[in-house]
Order: sequence, then C-alpha cells, then structure tokens
Amino acid sequence: MRLQYIEKIRKNISIQASKKTVSLLEGLYKSVFHGKSMDFDDLRDYVVGDNSKDIDWKSSIRHGSLLIRRYCAYRRHNMIFIVDSGKKINGITESGENKSDIALYVFGTLAYLINKNEDEISTVYNKNGSIMAKPFKTGLPNIEMTINDLEKNILLDNSFSINELLEYPLKRFKRKMIFIVISDLDGANNITENMLKKITASHDLLFINISDASICDSDLYDLNEDKDIPRYISKNKLLKEEEKEIKKELIDKNNRKFKKYRISTVTISSKKEIVDSIIDLLERHNHAIRH
Repeated sequence: MRLQYIEKIRKNISIQASKKTVSLLEGLYKSVFHGKSMDFDDLRDYVVGDNSKDIDWKSSIRHGSLLIRRYCAYRRHNMIFIVDSGKKINGITESGENKSDIALYVFGTLAYLINKNEDEISTVYNKNGSIMAKPFKTGLPNIEMTINDLEKNILLDNSFSINELLEYPLKRFKRKMIFIVISDLDGANNITENMLKKITASHDLLFINISDASICDSDLYDLNEDKDIPRYISKNKLLKEEEKEIKKELIDKNNRKFKKYRISTVTISSKKEIVDSIIDLLERHNHAIRH
C-alpha cells in the first residue's frame, strides 16, 4: 500500500518543526504515557521522595506504616480517537483553513507519533449513518486506511451526537483507554458532565478544539442555512463584539468543565500550529496527572 497521506503528514511535520522540536514531541509523549502505567500491581513501603498521591491510606492504616501503590509496567497503551464530523466540520478556522483538513492532519500527526511509540490506536466516527469503531491496531497502513476512510465520511451529515460517539467505545471495549477527542467549540459545549465523569472515572481524556471563523468575517457561508452571510452582517461592529463575548463565555464555561475533570485541551487553527499545539497539550496533560 502506498502511504500517500502518511507522506503528507511527515512533510507537514518536517516543515513546521525542527529535529529538536520533533525529538521534544516524541520524548514528551514517552514521558507522559510511558512514565507510569495505569494498571495497579501491589503495595510497597513508602520511601522519601515518593509521590504522596500514590499513598494507599486505607492499607497504610491497617498495616501501621505508610504504603505506596505500585504500578506494573507494560509497553502499550490503548489510544482511542473520537473524531467529530458533519456540516460544522465543513467550515473554516480562524486562519481561513478548512476545519476538516485540520482535523485529519491532527489525527494523522498524533496517530503517526503513537505508532512510533508502538501504542495501539482505535478510531470512532460516523460512517454511512452508523458508528464505526476500528479495532485497536498498530502500523502505518492501518493509519493510512483510517485517514482515507475519515476523509470520505467526515463531511457527511452527522447523525450521532458527540456523546453517542463517546459512549460507544465504553460499551464495546473492556480495557483502559486514553480518549483523544477531535471536535470544535460546539462539540465541547455539547459533551455532558455526566459523560465526562463516566469516562474519567477509569480513562484519560484529551480534547482538541478545531477553531471556528467568526461569522462577521467577510465572504463566509452559513452551513446551517446553506447560503452566503450578507455583507451587512460581516460589517456590523456591534454584532462582532457580541459574537466575541458569546464565544468567550462558551470557552470559559468549557474550560471550567474540563478543569473539573482534569481534562487537558488545546485549540488549533492551522496546520502550522499542529506540532507546537500537541506539545502544549501533552505538557498540560503531564501537569494535570501529576498534580
């Protein structure tokens, strides 16, 4: 199989990042996801320098001395992508790039990185009116086929909500998973706290927001109404200020919701931001799981 999309991903990474940055990205990924397993193994005596968050207080009280939870090391993690789709992903970002292109490149870049570290990936998305959940696999051919399938389906009308996409792997896969959600502000706003609570009780979750262009930018198209946005709207300064305020309120609301459940998030507007934004996301997640 010719890995055409993978080659585009590699080229985009090389254009926007130096070897030093790529090494930082790979090193940070290993540090975050391979520094400590998610599977509990046994207990051992506390020694100075251990993380106090790992103390098992109930066992320590019964034993009469401090005991630390020890985790078994294993090589692979189960990384599951939830890729939102539909009309809204047919829009453009703040930088004027297609949201669908950014979503595919974000998925491809992260999947490429995950594959280099020999973790397994699955992808959940809408396909022909049903939910597709790819089996967990490694390998570049698997990533290439997934990107091609996503490209065919990402712009089709979304018949399932973001919560239904998130619920599906919880019922299908009985394993520890790290959820990576690729959506937008609307998707973030629609995820319920009940769903976040259900996922983060046993799994990790990272959210990647693909930005939306302002409706007050010129030459935009209303995807919901299937018509051009009138010029007088794009020139209305009061409407532009109101839109900025509404968007800020939504962002603040979602940030509070994500912070409550220790969910790291980042916003991406263009292909050239992808590598730096992923580094930012991993650093935030690294900080969240250690505090």
